Amino acid sequence: SFVRDLTKDYYCQSNGRPSIDPELFFRMILISYIFNINSDRKLCEELRYNLAYRWYCKLEIDSSTPDHSSISKIRDRYGEEVFQIFFDKIVDLCANHGLVKGERIITDGTLIEANASIDSMVSRDHTECDKTEYRKDVTAPLPSRKISNKTHISKTDPDSSLAKKEGTPRSLKYKAHISIDADSRVVLDNKVTTGGCHETQIYLDRISTIKKKYQLPLSEAIADRGYGSAENIQSLQSENLTTYIPLFSSRSG
Repeated sequence: SFVRDLTKDYYCQSNGRPSIDPELFFRMILISYIFNINSDRKLCEELRYNLAYRWYCKLEIDSSTPDHSSISKIRDRYGEEVFQIFFDKIVDLCANHGLVKGERIITDGTLIEANASIDSMVSRDHTECDKTEYRKDVTAPLPSRKISNKTHISKTDPDSSLAKKEGTPRSLKYKAHISIDADSRVVLDNKVTTGGCHETQIYLDRISTIKKKYQLPLSEAIADRGYGSAENIQSLQSENLTTYIPLFSSRSG
């Protein structure tokens, strides 16, 4: 129920149509996350028929459910700031109920497919001709392009970048850097970057952010070798943290 105070500035008290309760909205968002429902349309449909979801959202059996378009509009209206405050408050609640020890922290990164095609990439210096320009032989195949994040950028989603994981094709992606409490698996931090951002680049900053924000007694840091630079390991050990992070390679220091 704390979300009503959190979001009250986004509503007019004396004008407009009846709004969707912010508490209902955030309960729906949590359902979509926990049960991996990635479509607002699907989420509203599930809420209409699933009695367990209705119970959790405090909806009567004959109560109407929000339209999927309303969910999208509310999400855009709140923006990242409201969601960050909501996230931090939930972590605080978990800590207050003894669900977060904060002694051991596990961090890993995961690639997220961007909603943009590799064909949307254009030259950063705009010197490359557009592939739709006039060609004498229209039956000839388009010339192949050598593209990289240094030379090209997506015109439809410039925040994404080229990335790939072994066994998958290279495409435009984002990367989520997620840290969790090792004992309870409660997510403590989620930083989304462009797909080309290497894990080692932001790791120390995220650990520092978690320590300052939640005042946790961190003693162990756990991660895979993607985070295993000598600088990261030495810095954490200098702060008396035991590290379980293998070096990225024999050339990592």
